[in-house]
Amino acid sequence: MAAGVGVRVKQTGRIKGPNLDNGALTAIGEAMVAAQKDRWAKGLNADGVPAKKLSPRYAAIKRKVLKKEPIRDNYMTGALSRNFSLRKANNGSIRAEATSREARAHANSATRFEQMIGFAGSDQLAVFKTAQAEYGAHLDKAWVPISG
Repeated sequence: MAAGVGVRVKQTGRIKGPNLDNGALTAIGEAMVAAQKDRWAKGLNADGVPAKKLSPRYAAIKRKVLKKEPIRDNYMTGALSRNFSLRKANNGSIRAEATSREARAHANSATRFEQMIGFAGSDQLAVFKTAQAEYGAHLDKAWVPISG
């Protein structure tokens, strides 16, 4: 038989979840939006892998308009990338989406071809680092002892 492990508890308690203010949530949301836009510029989809190639017809149109080699980056007219921003950061929730009706329609149609809006691993890493910085001030007050 294996020897048992003894644990002695000097004090019990719980960890109280931080109540972040709107400023902290906004900082986390802005990091989330910036990470997604950086990923789009590299031509990566929501899974963090290179997005599908454009159709030959659309690639020719995009090449002619932008005067450079086209990739799937959610940028042709700039409607989506210019209007994709933080919409809500309060009451414990963060939401980012396109702000104009035209940009939302573009995003919905583009999503049918390739899922670009969402969290990739690199996006999560950027958001976690920002969240860790915002939560850091609350960690000193997180432990609440339970007297008994």
